Amino acid sequence: MTLSNMAVKNIRGNLYRYIMYYLSNTFTVTVFFLFANFIFHPSEITNVKRLGNGNAQQGVTNALIMCQFIIVIFTILFVAYSVSIFLKSRGKEFGLLSLFGMTKNQIRKYIMVESTIISFVSIVSGIILGSGLSRLFFIIIGKFLENNIPFSISFKAIGLTFAIFFVLFEVINMIMLFKIKGKEIVEQIKSNRIPKEVPKFSKTKSIIGVILLAIGYGIAWISRGTLVVLVMIPVIVIVTIGTYFIFTQFSIAVTNGLKKNNSRFYTKTNMVALSQMIFKLKDTAKVLFLASILGAVTFTATETVYSLFTEITNGVTEGTPNDIGIVELKKNTNDKIDIKEVKSILEKHNLDVKYLNNIEGIEAKIANKENEDKNDPNTVDFNIISNSQYNKLAKQSDEKQVKVNKDEIVYIFSSKPVKGFNEDEMLEKEKRLKEEGINLDINSNVKKYEVKETLYGKPINGSYLEDNKILVMNDDEFNKILKDIPKEKLFKYYGIQLNNWEDSYKASKEIGQFLGKDYEGYYSNKIEPYTAQKNAFGMILFIGFFIAFLFFIASGSIIYFKLFNDMKQDSVEYSILKKVGSSKNDIRKIITKQIGVIFFLPFIISTVHSLFALKSLANLLNSNLLTNGLIVMTGYFVFQLIYFLIIKSIYIRKIETL
Repeated sequence: MTLSNMAVKNIRGNLYRYIMYYLSNTFTVTVFFLFANFIFHPSEITNVKRLGNGNAQQGVTNALIMCQFIIVIFTILFVAYSVSIFLKSRGKEFGLLSLFGMTKNQIRKYIMVESTIISFVSIVSGIILGSGLSRLFFIIIGKFLENNIPFSISFKAIGLTFAIFFVLFEVINMIMLFKIKGKEIVEQIKSNRIPKEVPKFSKTKSIIGVILLAIGYGIAWISRGTLVVLVMIPVIVIVTIGTYFIFTQFSIAVTNGLKKNNSRFYTKTNMVALSQMIFKLKDTAKVLFLASILGAVTFTATETVYSLFTEITNGVTEGTPNDIGIVELKKNTNDKIDIKEVKSILEKHNLDVKYLNNIEGIEAKIANKENEDKNDPNTVDFNIISNSQYNKLAKQSDEKQVKVNKDEIVYIFSSKPVKGFNEDEMLEKEKRLKEEGINLDINSNVKKYEVKETLYGKPINGSYLEDNKILVMNDDEFNKILKDIPKEKLFKYYGIQLNNWEDSYKASKEIGQFLGKDYEGYYSNKIEPYTAQKNAFGMILFIGFFIAFLFFIASGSIIYFKLFNDMKQDSVEYSILKKVGSSKNDIRKIITKQIGVIFFLPFIISTVHSLFALKSLANLLNSNLLTNGLIVMTGYFVFQLIYFLIIKSIYIRKIETL
């Protein structure tokens, strides 16, 4: 019998041990091929409409290349760890092969043939599956790009995928094979029969693990603004070290403590379950640690992208109070447009106008301001509107209305201060404005005004007004100035609110074309930035799902490998339980408890890690993202539960047949 025949027969005979390794490798190759097939698509993907700019396709390509790089790095770690688990569990098998006359080099060659077969089948399966899913992938990506992408299979993508993964798998396998130690034959054969020592733990390391997690969580919870970015790496390092000690030391300490609780220990099957669990936790500590870190990365990444996706509406609404805004001033000539034409475009697209505001305002500059650009005498610092006009806008937006007296103004900042970023600076500026007032140059007439109040949030939109602050002036004083000021010092603002702005994309684009280049920077709408961000983050979420799901499957697969490679030893222990009178139902309960702990302990730790990471993100964005995190975690929990039930069923069935 040749080595190839032996390898094939061994794979067939131990299929349950290899199936998850094969499926994980296949899924990894599939995702890589999907991305590569898109990147090497023969037709140029042009006419991208709804991702904000003409570089959208290049941005998507760069994102997919980055994902491929992540997949390759992940594959190196995943395959190396999986192979090491396989090799460590096969000491007895290698000892028997040595007993039958095989040299160490022949054993390595035999394992290499076996690994090459699995690698080859995984790569071919992944490419075939990826080819089948490419049509659906192109349809979904095409929806985000607002473009039909014809189905195509790239031979370059096939070649690249096959070459990268075949070389990757073979190199990793060869490196891991040199870790096979030249033990004595008897020592190898007895490797699975050597009695295990009762696991020991360090109280000091257990306490350090808990303290490190508490410190990491505490920093993540209280950090605000730029501090979140600064502490990110230190927190990750602290939490990672703490997690390692939690699994390698603290989990053993807790289980040992439960054993000493007589009332709990001697209840039903707890004695057997806990006695075995302490050994399993010790044996699988590093596996559980790795699974928890993979899970934390997966959960946090998914929660982050999902949170950004769900916060798009709030972000766009905050910066664009009106669904459509048009500013008229000297650069695009006052009274150039007929607002009726704009309304007719909206009516043509079956859009209902809730209200239309026609706001007239006055441009002003800071008098005698330092560092003024002398080359631009028309620099505008403020846009002044009347008290009544502002209150009308505030009422429509359910904002606070104000009352402004003569010689007073209300100063409106374009955006709210962000805690940890510019809050102190903004508060200091508010204080200074209220103490000193402000000197305004309106049509070359300088006058000092008392700042009665400061508010946040633009009442009108338009990129022209982005950097210019809004001032609210007393009606009588405003109307008096308005009579004497020349037309070129005025501006008009048309603000339109729709009942169904989410359906206004085509109409908004048409209005932009109708207004022409003269209104670039003076015409704004809510739907275009909303659609661009929604499609961009939606596509990132879609692409990220593949990576997240890959990590999720891998973390479960690592646990699967460890469980099934220890199965023969477990079957011996369960056979002893049968002989001393344990029923099949009792043994199943013990197995369920043990597998449940091994499957859900990393999940719980990962969940806690990710929720604190999400809290940091919420502090950075100054928003509440807990609901988003809980939604994502619920989805992952359902997947984990299904995964657990499947693995438990396979494991129990296999144990009972051994």
